[in-house]
Amino acid sequence: MARLDTEHIEINPEISDILETVHEVVHSLRTELEGRHLEISPAEGIRKSAFDRRLLKLAIKQLIDNAVKYSPAGTPLEIRIHQDEKAIHVDITDHGKGIPEREQSRIFERFYTSPSIRQQIPGSGLGLSIAHSILLAHHGDLMVTSQSGRTTFQLILPAEYSGEQIERRTNSSN
Repeated sequence: MARLDTEHIEINPEISDILETVHEVVHSLRTELEGRHLEISPAEGIRKSAFDRRLLKLAIKQLIDNAVKYSPAGTPLEIRIHQDEKAIHVDITDHGKGIPEREQSRIFERFYTSPSIRQQIPGSGLGLSIAHSILLAHHGDLMVTSQSGRTTFQLILPAEYSGEQIERRTNSSN
C-alpha cells in the first residue's frame, strides 16, 4: 500500500490478456460476488497488450469491490471490455444510487470519501486514488460517469506500450 501511495508508481509490464486478467480478479472475489448477477461482455478481437498484471489486477479489484459496496445486493454488475486503435477499455458498471455530480471530480483524490456515505460505508478514501495512479502509471486513465441508478468506471489502457522492458522481455522469450 505504501508503494502505491506515491506520486510515481513503477510498473513492470508484460504482454498479457486483459480478459484473462479480469476473470482472475472476478474469481478472487467470488465470495464477495456471491448472489450477484455479473455479466462480462468482451468485444471480439481484443488483442494482448503490455501492462503490469499485478497492479492492474489491484485496480480492477478495487473497482469491482466498490461496485459491490455501493450498489444494492440484488442489482447486477457489468464488465464490458472493448478495444479501439489506441486503447483497451474496461468498463465496470453498477446500479447503485450514483455519485453526485459535484463529487465526481473529487473521487480520485487521496483520502476523499463522500460526505453522503462516510458514516454508512467504511473506507480509507485511498482505493480510487490508487487505482487512478495505477492507470496513469500505465499512460492510461480512469474515468467515471454516474447518474442516479448507474455508475461506470472506465479503465483505459494504451493498446500498445513502447517501453524498453517489454522489448527486452519479448526478445528474450524468442
